[in-house]
Amino acid sequence: MREQIDIETWAMVRAQQIVMQHGANLVVAAQRLDHKKTTANTYALRTAIMTSLIEALQAPPAEAMAAMHAQAGLHPA
Repeated sequence: MREQIDIETWAMVRAQQIVMQHGANLVVAAQRLDHKKTTANTYALRTAIMTSLIEALQAPPAEAMAAMHAQAGLHPA
């Protein structure tokens, strides 16, 4: 049960990180009608999602959570 909660927590936090970084960049580029940047940010968003899915499949939940905390500069609870 704890493992499932860890996976869900990791997925929610990781999704939020991706949307905040790459989604925001995509929105700004689209608002500015910058086709080149919109396309580049679309690919960056897609790549970030694919990378996170691969990461989720490769790392056990505890390792994924530790990596996420380290990346965010947090200490694991």
